[in-house]
Amino acid sequence: MQYQNNSTNHALVKTIDASTDSKKWLKTASNYRPDWVLPTNSYPGLWAKVHNDYFAFIKNVIEAFSTPFNYSANNVKRVSCNYALVTQEPSSLQPFQTIPHFDLPKDNQIALVHYLCDAQFGGTGFYSHKSTGINRVSRHNHDDYIHSIKKEIDPHTAQSPQYITHTHPLFVREHYEAAQFGKIVAYPGNLLHSACIPQQLPKANDLRSGRLTITTFATLGEDI
Repeated sequence: MQYQNNSTNHALVKTIDASTDSKKWLKTASNYRPDWVLPTNSYPGLWAKVHNDYFAFIKNVIEAFSTPFNYSANNVKRVSCNYALVTQEPSSLQPFQTIPHFDLPKDNQIALVHYLCDAQFGGTGFYSHKSTGINRVSRHNHDDYIHSIKKEIDPHTAQSPQYITHTHPLFVREHYEAAQFGKIVAYPGNLLHSACIPQQLPKANDLRSGRLTITTFATLGEDI
């Protein structure tokens, strides 16, 4: 199946409408709570396994994205691929969960967020750091960025933690992609980004009707 890039006003953020295919992946998401586990990163919720067939599907999508990212889709390597469901209350967030983040300081690792929910659950924002102007963390600026952000964030000052939305004292939001069922958003994982999550999430008895996405991390080509 062939997919077409949808243009955005951010050169490194690409979207595709895969709503027809997405009905299958929503249907196969587990509603059995023991299937959901805490993630290995700081994601504010739970993860569950995606069927191995999903990566074959998403690899086909990646082929439509590889040229804009200046890497070849002939060497796509899976890093991880999971259902993701937001469950954490804002009041329980750690300071580093209330600011934008980057995945790894590598130019050739991409992240894909496949929305299996709609706009009432927020979206994904892309940011620049006010004091340094950094919006993409590489091996060249990584140390400067980490040094600056550690000085600016004091864990003891987070009296009322909340999910980041369009404003933050330390960051400027440069671009936003609203959730839409079937939308796949792809971007280099070293862009400063964050899920933009409503402070009051709609309640869902069925796990599949919450803020459900599939998150994929993959590398394109060789590290440089």
